[in-house]
Amino acid sequence: MRVSSLLYLSFSGLVVSSPLGSHVLHEKRDAAPAAWTRHSRAPKDTILPVRIGLTQRNLEHGDRFLEDISDPDSANFGKHWTAERVANTFAPHPDASKTTLDWLQSSGVDLKRVKHSVGHNWVEFSATVEELEALLKTEYHYYQHKASGGFRIACDEYGVPHGVKKHVDFIMPTIHLDGLQPVAQSKAAIQAPVNKTGLSGISDCSTLITIDCLRAIYNLPVGKYNHTGNQLGIAEWADYLYLPDLKTFFENFTNPKIPSDVVPEFISIDGGKASNLSLAKEEKVVESALDFQTAYSIIWPQQTRLYQNGDSVNVDSVGTFNIFLDALDASYCTYQGGDQPYVDPAYPDPNDAPGAYTGPLQCGGAPVSNVISVSYGQIEGALPRFYQERQCREWMKLALQGVSVIFASGDSGVANRYNSGYNNSCLNEEYGYVDENGTRFSPSFPANCPYITSVGATTLLNSSIYGGEKAVASPNGLLSYYSGGGFSSIFPRPSWQSKAVDQYLKKYSPKQYTEKTFNSSGRAFPDVSALGLKLATVWLDKTYGIGGTSASAPIFASVINLLNEERLEKGKGPIGFLNPIIYKYPEMFNDVTVGGNPGCGTDGFPASPGWDPVTGHGTPDYNKMRKVFLDLK
Repeated sequence: MRVSSLLYLSFSGLVVSSPLGSHVLHEKRDAAPAAWTRHSRAPKDTILPVRIGLTQRNLEHGDRFLEDISDPDSANFGKHWTAERVANTFAPHPDASKTTLDWLQSSGVDLKRVKHSVGHNWVEFSATVEELEALLKTEYHYYQHKASGGFRIACDEYGVPHGVKKHVDFIMPTIHLDGLQPVAQSKAAIQAPVNKTGLSGISDCSTLITIDCLRAIYNLPVGKYNHTGNQLGIAEWADYLYLPDLKTFFENFTNPKIPSDVVPEFISIDGGKASNLSLAKEEKVVESALDFQTAYSIIWPQQTRLYQNGDSVNVDSVGTFNIFLDALDASYCTYQGGDQPYVDPAYPDPNDAPGAYTGPLQCGGAPVSNVISVSYGQIEGALPRFYQERQCREWMKLALQGVSVIFASGDSGVANRYNSGYNNSCLNEEYGYVDENGTRFSPSFPANCPYITSVGATTLLNSSIYGGEKAVASPNGLLSYYSGGGFSSIFPRPSWQSKAVDQYLKKYSPKQYTEKTFNSSGRAFPDVSALGLKLATVWLDKTYGIGGTSASAPIFASVINLLNEERLEKGKGPIGFLNPIIYKYPEMFNDVTVGGNPGCGTDGFPASPGWDPVTGHGTPDYNKMRKVFLDLK
C-alpha cells in the first residue's frame, strides 16, 4: 500500500497560532505494516498514556567518548565513567523540558497532570484521544494485528510546533504499532534426552559438549578466583531457573564439583521470582537452565547473578529490555517506567490475576555486573526505529561505565522466525516491515546495536575436538537452526569494524545480493561465536544436549568473566566494551570458515577467512586472549 493512500493530513500550509510557531511534521509511517489492518476511528473519550521522549544532549559525541576509553591505543583506555557522569553528560538541556511544558500548558494540558523521569529524559501524562488529536494535529484509529488479533491505537502521522521539534525525539502512542516479547535463542535446538549421567572426558564431545570439552577446545583454565563484585550477570525474562536441576548438574557435570548448595545471587526485577520446589515444573523453561549451568561450569568459584525480569502474568509485552535497564539506571525510568506504551510492560501489573506484580516499577538500585549475558532477542523490523536507537544508546551508557554486554545473535540465519505470527519473518523490500512474503534479510535486535557484543553459534566440524568448528546448521522445518547474522538497517557500521567488514564484502559476499537484500553499510554482526549445539544441560531431571546462540552467549560471557578475574588479580580494572579490542586483535580467535546462515529463500552468507556475518571473528582461544587482555592497561 502506498503512502498516499494512508495519509489524510498534510502539514504543508498548516498554521496554528502559537508562540512556538506553526505545527510541522514530526513523524509519519511510510506504509501500513502488512501484519496490521486499520479499522475505525478511536473513541474520542479513550484515555491514552502519553510519553514524550526529550532529546538528550551530547549523543552525537557518544561514539567518541566510548572510543576514548575502549580503544587499546588511547591514553584513556580503561578510565570508565561513573553513573553520575553519564547521567549528567547526556541529560536533556533544561530548555527541552521548559519548552515542552510551555507547549502542553498553552494547549490546555494542566501541568498538574504531567510527571518527569528522574533524569528529565521523559515527560508523561494521560490524555483523551480528542485532546491528543488536537495537540498533535492528527487522527487516531484502531489497528488489528492479523496473526494475534490484538488491537493498538495509532495514527499515521503527527506534528509538533516548530519551536518544539528540536527538543522532542518522539511521542508515544503515535505511528508505532509492533511490540513483541523477547524470545530465548534456544528453542530450536532441544534434542531428545541423552543417556549420559556424568563427565566422560573428551572422548565423546561430538555427542555431548561438557566442561571437559570446552576446556580442551578453547584452552580454558580451571577457575581460581572469586573477586567481590565480579559476579557474572545473566538476565532472564518470563523463564525460571529450576534449582533442583542446578544441583543435579553440579553433582554430575562439573569438574571440580560445585557444592550442591550454591545458587546465584538473585535480583528480582518487577515481580521476578526465584524458582524452588514449590513452583510447578511445567512453569520452567530451558533457557535459564542452559545459561546458568553452562556459566557456572566455566567460571566457578566465581559466582553468578540472576536478573529475573518481570512477573509470570504480564508476558505479552515482557520483551523489550527496558524494565531491565530501568532497574540498572534510575535516570532511564519515568513515573511508570520510562518505557513505551504498547511495547513495554506496565508495572504495577494491570492484570487482575494470581501472580501479578502489584508493587512499584523498579527504578534503579539493582547492582550492575561487569559482564552481562543475555540470550534473548527480537526482530529489528518489528520495533520502531527510534525505540531501538534510544535503547541502544542506553547500552552505550553501560559500556561507558565499563560493562561488557553480550547478546546472542539469533537462531534463524539471515531471517527471523520468532513472534511475528508468520513462518517467515523476512522483510518487505520496499518498506522494511515484517512480511510473510518478504525477501529482505531480517536482522535481530539488540544484536544489531553497535554497543553490545553479538555472539553467533558453531558446532564441531567432525567427531574430533581437534578438527575445528563450522557454523551451526540444523535444518528442521520451522525449527531449523542457523547462526544469526547480517547487517542492521538502522545502525550504521562503526569505525572499529570497517576494515574487517569491507574485506568480507569485497571478497566473499554473494554478488547476487543488492541493497534491497541487505544494508551493506549497516552495523554487521555477530562479532564472535562459540559452540552452540549439544551443550550438556539438566532440565526437569533429565540430561539433554541443548543448542542455540543461547548457549554461545554465556560461553563467551564466561570467558570474559574469567579474563576479568585475572585482570582484577593483577590490580587492573574490568575490560569493559569489547568490540574495539576484538576487531583490533582478531588473532585471538579460532577462525571459522565452513558453513553459512540460510534464510529468506537464500543461502544467506557464507563463512569465510577472517570476519564474516555468520561466526564473526570466530571462537575464543583463551591463551591468546589472556595475553592480549592482561597486557592492556
